Amino acid sequence: MAIVSVIGVGGVISLRSAQQFADVDAAANQIVAVLREARDRTVSTDSGTAFGVHFEAGQYVRFAGPTYSAGAVTNVLYTLPQELELYDINVGEDSDILFNSLDGTPDQAGSTSIRAIDDPGQYRTIEILSTGAIGIAGSVNPTDSRITDTRHVHFDLGWSMQNSNTLTLRFSDPPNPDVVQNVSISAYMNADNTNFDWSDAILVGGEEQALRIHTHLLNSGDTELSIHRDRRFNTKAVTISIDGDEIASYDADGTVTAGFFGGTMEIQ
Repeated sequence: MAIVSVIGVGGVISLRSAQQFADVDAAANQIVAVLREARDRTVSTDSGTAFGVHFEAGQYVRFAGPTYSAGAVTNVLYTLPQELELYDINVGEDSDILFNSLDGTPDQAGSTSIRAIDDPGQYRTIEILSTGAIGIAGSVNPTDSRITDTRHVHFDLGWSMQNSNTLTLRFSDPPNPDVVQNVSISAYMNADNTNFDWSDAILVGGEEQALRIHTHLLNSGDTELSIHRDRRFNTKAVTISIDGDEIASYDADGTVTAGFFGGTMEIQ
């Protein structure tokens, strides 16, 4: 009976430890995702607004720069589960990371860790590198030499997409099948069909490909389309079409060419 009891207790402890690690891992990956979102929003906005993340022991906040202000209406608050905490927050005096609107690099490199409060041995460390790379310690590449596309590319189509139906992104991931994302254009138009604005992150081969596609000009005769694709963080080739007409094609390394229906291309 005593032996069975000891084995049972050991099994419960092991199961609880595994669950705690899973919770810590999930929370750490969410922090990475929020940091990357702040970085990607910064490089994709046309207003020059920088975004950042503020850290505290029990929560973290995505904010619109240039500085963090508690209670600002633009803040997005993420509260940690009661059993987890952030510690060793090494991101400057104010516990903030702010991203540069030109190239998405942080104002300073840093790191923060998250752990289970009643089992500190269950932890993860998140690293923010000076290159703009963000990830769990041990998995983020500190020597990423990918070319940086700091802003975006304009396409003066010479025709109007006001009556178009579908934006299609076809990602190439050999030897796996292509990944196709179809977007309803009308769902991202304003009321008078003079502005289109879509953004999303599509999972391709286990890696998120984050793009924003929107218009600077849209009327009954013309479209000026803007495509944001940061070459450091998008690793798959993609072709972008409207109703089957090719607008642009990106190689895996980020080299972009205008399609037959892409009109005049200008790299910003």
